[in-house]
Amino acid sequence: MANKILTPVTLWNDFDDTLPLQCTIEDEISKGKMVFRRLRFLGRAVGNKRVNIFAIFAVPKAGESYPALLVLGDVTESVDEALAERFVDKGYAVLMPDYRGAWQESEGHTIYPEEIGYANYRDAGRRIDYVDDDARKTSWYEWVAVARYAVQYLKSLPQIGKIGAIGLRTGGDVVWQLAATSEDLACAIPVCSGGWRAYRGLYKFGDVTDLKMDDERYRFLAGVDAQAYAQYAKCPVLMLCSTNDERFDADRAFDTYARINPQMSKTFNFSARYNGHIGNTGLNDLDLFINKFLKDREVFVPAPVDIVIEEDEGELVARIRFDPNGECKYCEVFMAEDNLDSSMRDWTRCALKRENSNEEQVFRLNAYKKAVRVFAFAKAKYSCGFAVSSKIAVKKLDKEYSNLTDKCRILYSSENGSDSFTIDRFDNKVLADCFLDNSVPPVRLMNGPYGIRGLYSAYGLKLFRINDEKYRPAENALLKFDVYSPSACILQVTLCVKEGGKAEKYTCSLRLPGGNGWLNFILNAKDFKNANNKPLAQIGQAQYLTYYSNDEFCVNNLLWI
Repeated sequence: MANKILTPVTLWNDFDDTLPLQCTIEDEISKGKMVFRRLRFLGRAVGNKRVNIFAIFAVPKAGESYPALLVLGDVTESVDEALAERFVDKGYAVLMPDYRGAWQESEGHTIYPEEIGYANYRDAGRRIDYVDDDARKTSWYEWVAVARYAVQYLKSLPQIGKIGAIGLRTGGDVVWQLAATSEDLACAIPVCSGGWRAYRGLYKFGDVTDLKMDDERYRFLAGVDAQAYAQYAKCPVLMLCSTNDERFDADRAFDTYARINPQMSKTFNFSARYNGHIGNTGLNDLDLFINKFLKDREVFVPAPVDIVIEEDEGELVARIRFDPNGECKYCEVFMAEDNLDSSMRDWTRCALKRENSNEEQVFRLNAYKKAVRVFAFAKAKYSCGFAVSSKIAVKKLDKEYSNLTDKCRILYSSENGSDSFTIDRFDNKVLADCFLDNSVPPVRLMNGPYGIRGLYSAYGLKLFRINDEKYRPAENALLKFDVYSPSACILQVTLCVKEGGKAEKYTCSLRLPGGNGWLNFILNAKDFKNANNKPLAQIGQAQYLTYYSNDEFCVNNLLWI
């Protein structure tokens, strides 16, 4: 079996998930209208030993039967009871098994036999990113095996109806494999997980010749990577991704989506400008999707938006087509330029040029005159409440268009609303370090002195625009901006640059006195220092700019001088 290239079929066709579970409940507590249990049950056999699986199980107190959600968090996170509570409150039973194994601070964790100690995330080594022998001897095989037995545990409970699976980041990769190998799922939702781990660091529209294809890479691509499993999906799939994900090339997300079994209901949504996180729109999609496939509710699931970048009356445009079976309420198109690294793109909203029909709209792509390549994607929300996205389309610019634009020194004005800004820190009101569950818009305009509004976010503000050639500053440029804070606070202004392939942050801390007026600041490169107190050489090196304070503030009128 050594060095054999195993496919999803040959890897899992003889897997045995029928061994007795022998469940034991370690603890049970009541929380309002729900019950939480800490429990253990046995997983697959390893020689004469069994994997001992730890899990949190939560159910509503009321009712006799419930649909169930198997939730697999990211491998770096512990079980998130707040996320379980959210779904239990909506009428689901929730099982959250631990698959990462022994962890220094975890009270309860899955115990793997010594022979497969690499299933413990901390001890995985090469078994995550490489298949040196065969795919059965990887961390992934053991993690999916835990998920397979978790499904069997849910099936063993008489009060459980249909079962769905949600996986976050690494857990999403596990869900891709589970959806392709289990007959018992009614739906699957991989979140911020799009496959192509073997291509990490190699951008889709860059030079991929650096990927050395040998037997090890073929074994990984065939038996581990999520895109290999998509074509075998045995249940409906909702794929939720973020456009600026540092752990995954968003340009490849739709390639995985397109491989999903065409016999299955499926759809796709991007969270614009987020890094490995999903906002309220995506979370609402998730709720509608599980309502449909776990509770048998009547929910229309639109197909992804169709997008084409083309010329229209001498202008560069994106032509958008909607699912003709639904009523589109509104559409947004976002554009970025040149940057092959999808995680660092400045996604800017585009203006509608015209509406051709209820099923087609045309948006102007006002690209920079010297741009070589333009990226664009669309998001559409339907009357049913469901929102879907398009793929990220790309076009090389080999001619002049009448709507191309000149270089610009103005990074932001409140006249632009919240365009191009996103959240800096996801450390507040975020479930499982993934879902931003907040009824208040995370980035919004705030009223300042003299009737002038500025941009504010309790999560801090991040702007990738500094990374665009159109807005890139000249050598020795100064950063000018206005800021207002109602009370005294410390505002951290940070520039992130790449040095030696690694991100390095340079920060300038400003003490704001608070009061009734706007303050004007002009900063040069030497005002920004890293953790070792080393000043920044050039502002133009930065890839993004952030503003953060523990207290309320807003900014306006960012420009280079």
